[in-house]
Amino acid sequence: LMNILTESLIKRAVAASVRDQIASLHRVDRWIARLSMARPYEEILARLAAEPPDPDDLRELARLGGCDDAAMIPLRRQAAEAHRILQFFATLDYGRRRVLVGPAEAVGIFDRLQDERAWAQFTAGLADMKTLRFPVSQEEFQAFLADWGVLRQQLDEIRQGQTAAIASIRSHLGQTPLVTALRNADGPFGDVLRAAGFMLSPEEASGLAVEVARLEHVLRIEGTINNPGVRQEVAALRDVLPGDVTMQMIWTLLRRQERAAWFLEIMRANHMDTGDLQAETLTGLARHQAHARLLAVAEQQTQDAGGGLLGIGMRMTWLALVSMLVCAVGIANAMLMSVTERFREIATLKCLGALDAFIMAMFLIEAALLGLAGGLGGAVAGFLLAGARMAVTFRTLLAQAFPWGDVAAAGAISIALGMVLAAVSAVYPSLRAARLAPMEAMRIE
Repeated sequence: LMNILTESLIKRAVAASVRDQIASLHRVDRWIARLSMARPYEEILARLAAEPPDPDDLRELARLGGCDDAAMIPLRRQAAEAHRILQFFATLDYGRRRVLVGPAEAVGIFDRLQDERAWAQFTAGLADMKTLRFPVSQEEFQAFLADWGVLRQQLDEIRQGQTAAIASIRSHLGQTPLVTALRNADGPFGDVLRAAGFMLSPEEASGLAVEVARLEHVLRIEGTINNPGVRQEVAALRDVLPGDVTMQMIWTLLRRQERAAWFLEIMRANHMDTGDLQAETLTGLARHQAHARLLAVAEQQTQDAGGGLLGIGMRMTWLALVSMLVCAVGIANAMLMSVTERFREIATLKCLGALDAFIMAMFLIEAALLGLAGGLGGAVAGFLLAGARMAVTFRTLLAQAFPWGDVAAAGAISIALGMVLAAVSAVYPSLRAARLAPMEAMRIE
């Protein structure tokens, strides 16, 4: 149990850390998307419905949509209901969704259901699908659809505000690429974004500028693989054919500073622009790329984190329950054997005046102490096994996100559960010992 709980808690903690770090890595992509076109209706609804809400997101949407704080309260409530309903339709397979709402998708579903015939098709289809549980009642859904026009208009105003803000930024940029401009997000261009209506905190601006600079450096390094001279030098160093040289090979090479300095010399010798690149910069980029690959692997490994009982996944939940059942049977069998082997001792105690409750308590305490010893040993062994396995899988990410408090609580739960399980399993054997007739037990050889 400790092994399962520890692995689950580590996976859950690493998953949260990985999501945050990956979101940071994709900061540039997100801003390019935000500054290229208005957000889709579904994304706006999700942002409005987020719990807990992002204050900067809400302020930006309110500013672009021309809403005050009082108007945002009912807007968020309606958006949360719309988002919940859209999530329901998103989980349906194509066939079921086609039966309910035809070819409509996303917010187009709400537009389609304004028609009486489409509504009749939806209600009839939903009635036939007995296993489906719609997130709201039909009366509540009808009331929502009646107000959908107002909500749609508010969403349109937000999107129009975004479109106008993007147009003003484009006019300011002229022929300058957006990525190049974002390198000055912590400078004049950041002020342009704020003036257009976008919320950009100083921390976000600084991180965005750093990420853009890193991206430009990465693209410059990755461009070296197309240079025959560079490929030839790397191939000679690694003792492979030039055609077998990969970017992974180059990034691995750049992790050592002396190799990074050598690589810069090779770039200059082949008339490639090194810009402001230094050996330390290349080493940092190589380590960052290795960390990004580790994050991608960790994301795949933690996709199922958080499901099932206590967040340990359905499969591991059943495995833990079956293991505890087997453990209970084993403890009960061991205690029954102990009672059988100690018939004479039990009889002697009863002849000396021991009550049934005393005999029963004696065996229960013995079982609980055995459970305590087993729980302690199992908790330590489970922690070591899980820690070793997770260290191999997540490597440096484990130290960054190790949930010490949760693991300590899991250890206490495992030990306590071991004691309780042992005591409960010993109830029948101890009851049998307590009911043993003294004279009958004394005659047993």
